[in-house]
Amino acid sequence: MDAGYLLAQLVNGLAIGSVYALIGVGYSMVYTILYLINFAHGDVIMFGTMAALALMGFGVPAWAALAAGCLVGAGLGMVVERVAYRPVRNAPRTVPMISALGAGLVVSSVAQGIWGPDVMSFPQLIPRGSVELAGVALPVQPLAILAVALALVAIGSAVLELTRWGRATRCVCQDMMAAQLMGIPVNRLVPAIYAVGGLIGVAGCSLFAMYFNAVWVQMGQLATTKAWAAAMLGGVGNFYGAFAGGLLLGVAEALAVAAFGSLFKDGASLAIIVAVLLLRPNGLFGTPVVARS
Repeated sequence: MDAGYLLAQLVNGLAIGSVYALIGVGYSMVYTILYLINFAHGDVIMFGTMAALALMGFGVPAWAALAAGCLVGAGLGMVVERVAYRPVRNAPRTVPMISALGAGLVVSSVAQGIWGPDVMSFPQLIPRGSVELAGVALPVQPLAILAVALALVAIGSAVLELTRWGRATRCVCQDMMAAQLMGIPVNRLVPAIYAVGGLIGVAGCSLFAMYFNAVWVQMGQLATTKAWAAAMLGGVGNFYGAFAGGLLLGVAEALAVAAFGSLFKDGASLAIIVAVLLLRPNGLFGTPVVARS
């Protein structure tokens, strides 16, 4: 196998893996606090991405349209939390899951009513092409996507580690009831976490649309299937684990394509996930939860 081709596939794998990771972070953040899977997440980030594309069609500059799309995703995430999750937060777990599925179907139906079911082209804001490095031609777009994803994760990490909001979020993650007793406004903090997940998710979904040059109503479900798998691989509930899991999943897919062809991409990556979860049920970087009596 040609070394240049293998390196190019590795770069592609890191790029798409970083996109899976950005989307998976939204799942992981919500699960960390509420131990619930936000099944509406994919439809929320799809709606934000479609809104960004619509704004570009009206002549809004690309950077402003993408920023507005991220804000739409953040706002819609807060609406879903307020309408579909908060009223049933203390109900049995199946209730909020069904409620979230219903919210996702509503968002998807609204999106289809506005933009229709057809696949649309997404502008190539990051030009395709190649750059030569040590005699090897590497694709420019995947490198740029990887750089953007790493920058977003670095910013998110800094917010979590260095700000009052981040410290409060980590307190709520450890023990929501204790945090509430200590005066942390949980009912204001939880919607903000949904908003951050939606904002980062729209950024990841936009990069996903750019990479595949396509956007459609069902894209959120496709992207988040891989993103949830990445979160499971890294360890659900672990911010950094979700990102690392996304990178590993993307690289596994790329190496499977390089070795066996594109038909084996999904099968090889999911086989790796099954093998990892059989050995480490909490994921590579997850920690087991000890039930105290």
